[in-house]
Amino acid sequence: MTAIPFQTTTATMVTLLGGPSMMPQPVRNSLDLMRAAVAGVPVAAVRHLQRHLRFTNREMSEALSISESTLARREQAHRTLTRDEAEKAIQLSAVVAKGLAVFENETDFHRWLQLENPALGGERPQALLASALGREQVLEVLGRIQWGIFS
Repeated sequence: MTAIPFQTTTATMVTLLGGPSMMPQPVRNSLDLMRAAVAGVPVAAVRHLQRHLRFTNREMSEALSISESTLARREQAHRTLTRDEAEKAIQLSAVVAKGLAVFENETDFHRWLQLENPALGGERPQALLASALGREQVLEVLGRIQWGIFS
């Protein structure tokens, strides 16, 4: 994957989702991201994020709580995600943006996602990304790492 240059979190999230052309409207802040979720984010944006996460189709489907076949059908039909699915994708992009800011490269971040973490009850961070509470916990641990707190 190509490196994501330093940007604001919102701009990084949009980049991870395929850039401004993938968004149904201009995104300048987190409220605009919320509005984009309502307006409809294309499946192509998820595929772009999937490449950054290095997730299989199954892993991405699990993270969005949608079947692989439904996601593939929507992609082929050029349909958008539901609001709930789009919000999950946007939350995932926030985790990736934070992970890249903390680890400063995708390889180290991906390695961290795969390792059991005592601060997460011995779970692998990737295993927690399928739920809102899990994504929140992963973001919290990334923040602690960023500030040098043992995690």
